Amino acid sequence: MSDLSSRLNHIANQLWQLAPGTRTPVDLTQLKLVAHRGAHGDGPKGYLLENTLAAFDLCLEQQIWGVELDVHLTQDHQLVVHHDPHCGRLFQRPDLIIQHCTVEQLRSEVPKIPLLSEVVDRYGRKMHLMIEIKSSWRNQPMLIDQLMQELSSLTAEKDYHLLSLVPDYLTGFSALPTSALMDVAEFNTADIIHQTRCLGHGAVAGSFALLTSKRVKELHAAGIKVGTGMVEHPAIVRREMFRGIEWVFTNNAVTLMKALKAQNNHR
Repeated sequence: MSDLSSRLNHIANQLWQLAPGTRTPVDLTQLKLVAHRGAHGDGPKGYLLENTLAAFDLCLEQQIWGVELDVHLTQDHQLVVHHDPHCGRLFQRPDLIIQHCTVEQLRSEVPKIPLLSEVVDRYGRKMHLMIEIKSSWRNQPMLIDQLMQELSSLTAEKDYHLLSLVPDYLTGFSALPTSALMDVAEFNTADIIHQTRCLGHGAVAGSFALLTSKRVKELHAAGIKVGTGMVEHPAIVRREMFRGIEWVFTNNAVTLMKALKAQNNHR
């Protein structure tokens, strides 16, 4: 999320706290809270890097329903979990471009980057995996076969979804049920919804502020499920559940879960 998007999202979280449904009690057994890139940043275990096993471990410990993670294909056709195409932002190694590195080289230089296979083995069926596809299968033909192989022990939709900001990136996964494919909007909500309908994908995710209640009702009427983010405040979580949102994405999963549990205990 860009700095501008983050600022606008923070403002929306403040403004929407008095919206209808923000005071409605939450049934935590029905809450599908998704930790965006895991429980990263400052927390009870110090500072954790996004998309690392430590960030995912904390989610599992805190009983977070699911985690969102990003995957890239290495030069030797292995899938690793990392958001950016290179290792500059997190590890100060912009020279390490994932698609030009072998797994052995990458793990030697930046060992905190996990393999997707490690994530599946460690968290599969324990937390839902929201796997964001960052590149086109049209340019990387091995992507589809490798991903399907590494997810073969899991069941699509039940255990994982595939996500992308570019709906076409998901069209190559024709072996999966369309209900397991989720298109993600930024500021282009109307366009993404149009593409979702045209492609027959089963879900849309986007800003809780831009996915209006009218749009949500229209999507549900069309059999399309909805996820919203990036939620920062418990009141917005309650509002999203009140609106029938299926998944709530957040960068503050642990903090939100603790706050919601505390509020429920005081009712």
